[in-house]
Amino acid sequence: MARYRAALIGCGGKGRDHTNTLIKNELVDLVAFCDIREEALQAYQEMYGVSALYTDYQEMFGRENLDLVVISTQAPQHHATTLAAAAHGCHVLCEKPMAVTLEEADEMVAACDEAGVRLSINHQKRASVYNAYAKRLIAEGEIGEVFLIRAYEKGGRKSGNAMMEMGTHLFDWVHNFGGEVSWAAAHITSADSLEAGLQDIKHSQEVNPRDRDAGLVIGERAFCSFGFANGIHADCDFLAESQGNDRAYGLDLIGTRGRIALRRSVATVMFIHRGAFMTPVEGHQWQPVSLPDEDRITGQHLGTRDINQVLQSRLIRSLLEPDDPDADPISSGREGRASLEMIHGSWESHRRGRRVPFPLKDRTHPLQRWREEAG
Repeated sequence: MARYRAALIGCGGKGRDHTNTLIKNELVDLVAFCDIREEALQAYQEMYGVSALYTDYQEMFGRENLDLVVISTQAPQHHATTLAAAAHGCHVLCEKPMAVTLEEADEMVAACDEAGVRLSINHQKRASVYNAYAKRLIAEGEIGEVFLIRAYEKGGRKSGNAMMEMGTHLFDWVHNFGGEVSWAAAHITSADSLEAGLQDIKHSQEVNPRDRDAGLVIGERAFCSFGFANGIHADCDFLAESQGNDRAYGLDLIGTRGRIALRRSVATVMFIHRGAFMTPVEGHQWQPVSLPDEDRITGQHLGTRDINQVLQSRLIRSLLEPDDPDADPISSGREGRASLEMIHGSWESHRRGRRVPFPLKDRTHPLQRWREEAG
């Protein structure tokens, strides 16, 4: 019997993924939907049979005595809905990007801390057992000392939108292995490969109406570098290829005695290369790594959608029944904020034409400040 009452805010396309996870999760009863669009609520009710429908999330929180809310709205609504959930003692799983500004992200983290509720951001890659296994190999010295992380975006979007879409996952993945960020340095170009400037700042849905509302963005291509407190360097490139390719998306963890490659946005593919140099001679090939705990359950190979539900279920469990109640949940609000700070730090660095130190002192939107200061 389920022990926790859950609701979904935001009955759009991504909301269906979350709903499919919730209705299959043994820990929760999905008791309510909330969306400002009546037609979306009716469609969800027909699909899933949940009778409690709300157009006002405050009313829903006041009536439903919720333990968990999944927020699957557009980014500008994440801040207010998270604060409302915290005020009602409700744990939160929030879609990415966490917020539009670091100011909002700070308030989300603080509100949940003060209320004693847990906040996770849906960077579900954090729940992959491949990450834990790669970290174990690194700790055991399998590839020597890691000094460089190279990150590759999947393409299909211009860099500004890409950074606030799949880029939030990519930066979070880099942060997962790199740790505390010390500085950011970035170079962003426009469509003609020239320096992106004030005229290139646009709203994400002006760039592509089919993308989600992520606020202001900039640029066609982006080349972002980060220094970490432990000495690791990371490069994250957004090349704006016309077609997306999930097989190219991922990280190379480069050490003094070998490399680990992690690929794909949900269903992880992992390879290990032993040896400091990548040469075509015998004995220097990449070796595939497969972990049955994630790739198969009850002997059946899992598809991407199934693995997505497995990873999201791990996030939900860490919110509701954590192994350590005093520790942050998997993919915590603090970690989601760090990903957003890497994006904003990249934009601020490009704007200033220099490396910028972390944490960023000004928590407002760097592109909005650029516009305002230019008059």
